[in-house]
Amino acid sequence: MVTNLPPQAEAQYKKVVASKSKEEKLENLKIFLSMIPEHKGTEKLRAQVKRQISRLQEEILVEKKRRSSRQVVFDKGDNTVLTTILARDKGLLYDFLSHIRLFGEQSILDSLNELKPLSTSFEDIAVSFMPIPMSLIENRRYSLIQTILFKSDLILVLLGKADPYGEYRLAREVLSRFGIYLASKNSTASFKSLKAGGITVVNKSRFLREEEIRRFLAEQGFESGIVNLSEYASLYTLESSIRGLQRRNFLLIVEDDLDEEKLALELKVPVENVIKTTVFLQGDFLTKVFEASGVMRIYLKPPSAAAPSEKPILVDRDITVGELASKIHKGLSESLKYARLWRGGFKSTLLRVSSSFKLLDKDVVELRTK
Repeated sequence: MVTNLPPQAEAQYKKVVASKSKEEKLENLKIFLSMIPEHKGTEKLRAQVKRQISRLQEEILVEKKRRSSRQVVFDKGDNTVLTTILARDKGLLYDFLSHIRLFGEQSILDSLNELKPLSTSFEDIAVSFMPIPMSLIENRRYSLIQTILFKSDLILVLLGKADPYGEYRLAREVLSRFGIYLASKNSTASFKSLKAGGITVVNKSRFLREEEIRRFLAEQGFESGIVNLSEYASLYTLESSIRGLQRRNFLLIVEDDLDEEKLALELKVPVENVIKTTVFLQGDFLTKVFEASGVMRIYLKPPSAAAPSEKPILVDRDITVGELASKIHKGLSESLKYARLWRGGFKSTLLRVSSSFKLLDKDVVELRTK
């Protein structure tokens, strides 16, 4: 903030910082803007405040839509990996789904026109695909689309060769309206605001410089805090995290004649999140979807049972025994003593593990309490 502001403007800025809600902050920002003199020395400050006002107005509008939207029931299924497929239009979605060769023409058309999932089996679970043309986003199905996105484990974004950059930006904008952002675990960023101490940046990103982070946070009105970066964090992931959006695993599916490495660098995403259409569809397609979803299967064995459950539960990859217990029931986590674990099948060697032990796909787990 410039130092030659009138005293009343400086006092008003303190009210902005102390605001307890977005609505209160918006009103205080508007008043603050009206108190800033219009001359060359305040041009940048006025521009920053206007951007903050615009962003807050958008966020408040999105939250109002969420609160006013009628609750829509969408049954994902307990043993189902749900993948949303986004594209600019139905034509691109139809072509992609046809090349998968898992679903008939009429099923694909019904899914596109009625927002019905296309489901198939994968080993002992189900995988469902929900194609959504971005042209549908603003219609009356807003509430249903929001429910689908929040229940999705993976989002595929189909990018045409004419304008892949524009289509990726559109997908990000569309998802942000629903409180969602695209990021793998190695492209995330987080920020914790502090009252004093300046900005501390923990770890480094290939896509961000410290001065860029500090400038961005200053524009958002933050003077102190801790920024934690992963290897491929970007301003997009940092801003989305600060805004409280929910992260979703993603893949960008691109035309075969596009250069994945060049595209990934320009879009500031990990190169492993960009894959050509033919490469993605060839071979064991469903295994690729499952691995990209970020979930895994855990088979629970009650202490009194002779064998584990036939159907697994789906949990986030890299979950610990303690986190698994907490997911099942908070009280179970608090009383957890240890776990018995079979890795590689129920007939494998029995292990006794602690709550901090990390689980792998297809582990059989028996939780023991105190």
